[in-house]
Amino acid sequence: MVEACYTRTEETLEIILAKGEAQPKLMVVSCKPRANYIFLRSAPRRHTGANVLQGVVGRDVFTIDTVMNERMVALTLSGDKSLAVNLFGPHANVYLVNGSGEIEESFLRKKKPTAGIPPGGVRESAGEENVRRFIEDFAGAAGSPLQRLAAVIPPFSGNLGKEALFRTGGDELLGKAKDRNAVIDQARVSALYEGVSDLRRELSHPQPRIYYEGDQPVMMSLIEMRHLGDLAETAYGSVNSCVTAFAAEAEKHKSGVELKTGVLDRLRKRRDVLTDTIRKIGEDISGNREEKYRKAGDTIMENLGTIDKGAVMFRAKDDSPEIRLDPKLSAVQNAQAYYEKAKKARESYRQAVVREQGLKRLLNEVEAELSEIEAGKDQKQILSLARADKAKESAQTPFREFETNGYKIYVGKDARNNDQLTFGFAKPNDVFLHARGVSGSHVIIRNGSRDYPPKPILEFAGKIAAHYSKARTSGIVPVAYTMRKFVKKAKGKPGAVIVDREEVIFVKPGIPQLLR
Repeated sequence: MVEACYTRTEETLEIILAKGEAQPKLMVVSCKPRANYIFLRSAPRRHTGANVLQGVVGRDVFTIDTVMNERMVALTLSGDKSLAVNLFGPHANVYLVNGSGEIEESFLRKKKPTAGIPPGGVRESAGEENVRRFIEDFAGAAGSPLQRLAAVIPPFSGNLGKEALFRTGGDELLGKAKDRNAVIDQARVSALYEGVSDLRRELSHPQPRIYYEGDQPVMMSLIEMRHLGDLAETAYGSVNSCVTAFAAEAEKHKSGVELKTGVLDRLRKRRDVLTDTIRKIGEDISGNREEKYRKAGDTIMENLGTIDKGAVMFRAKDDSPEIRLDPKLSAVQNAQAYYEKAKKARESYRQAVVREQGLKRLLNEVEAELSEIEAGKDQKQILSLARADKAKESAQTPFREFETNGYKIYVGKDARNNDQLTFGFAKPNDVFLHARGVSGSHVIIRNGSRDYPPKPILEFAGKIAAHYSKARTSGIVPVAYTMRKFVKKAKGKPGAVIVDREEVIFVKPGIPQLLR
């Protein structure tokens, strides 16, 4: 009797079959496109899946049959019903059928089966061919030898058909399996018929086994496949145990492939991000602005007498570059401004070189890891790597994270998280930013120098601070910044701080692409 019919995972059906006092059995049916199978195992004490095909529950099972020349199993049920299990690749499904062959319920919401379901679910055998009929039908069929054999005897397609050709004519005939122009004489066709008859006898007394390429299970067979002699194999005592093992190993291998693909995707993404960041830093290094700013300052000092007060541009010679001036400053003050820019550019250049070297080391590590995995690690190693990857991920900060030109920027998510960020995570020389006069997130720039990062980095982080504040809808927002060592925790509510030695930038609120 069918005691329960339910599903726990997508495209897999489980049916509990009970008989008297005997231990119930669980029939597992996979309708996955590339993993059709059916097998029995011990039923669980209870199930937690979603009930489906409830029309079969409580019905007695009279017979379980296979349908001639179809990948189909039919369970004849009480009440003039049958359960049709169609293992048709991407069209696999399970149907409750009435005595007239009409579908009353289906497991998956798919189109009707490509092969008709006869009343009762079982077709009469057409009987075995004789050698004369086989020779005639084979000669009249079109296509390659394998296609003609499958047309005459449908079950003998794929590997079973290749095995028949191999046993008849060895590698020579097997090599012609897919050759549409191959010519096979009558004596060889007659021998092929005898080979098919031998295989049929072997199939009636199964000796199941699984064939492997490396650690990948590539095929389950009911008999020995001599044409696959170069593959490793494992034999089993029963068909059910073989199918059960094959389904489990195939699923395990699939999980391993998906795991490997996931790890590779993450590593490739990291590689691309690192490569792009290194490229941007390299552009900054190659376009070192220190010399340009120093020359501008020198040029102004050499031409103090020729620069008009309030000028916005100055050119020393016709062929020399124009120098932009601040009309509110004197010529000397403009020169000093350019010298200050040169000093900051020098420090920025130094920091960029250090960051570039560190990122290149990290990139080399990622590329070495990628090469190792792409060259082929076993599943155990991949699993170990994935766990390590997950540990790294869980060890990451609980803050929002951004990155620009090698600078990491961290943003608090709420008041307590702000405290954790500023007073638990940030280092003394990291840069603290906060929108002035309004509540909002603390922002920290990870900084490896005693000097502030370049102005574009400060503005980048300032925009984020403005965005994650109550002033986010304003056009321009003042954002205060200082070194973390000049920030003290204020008494009272979480997130409140006292800031010393602050400077201010004015930015438009905005959020760059979020990395995490």
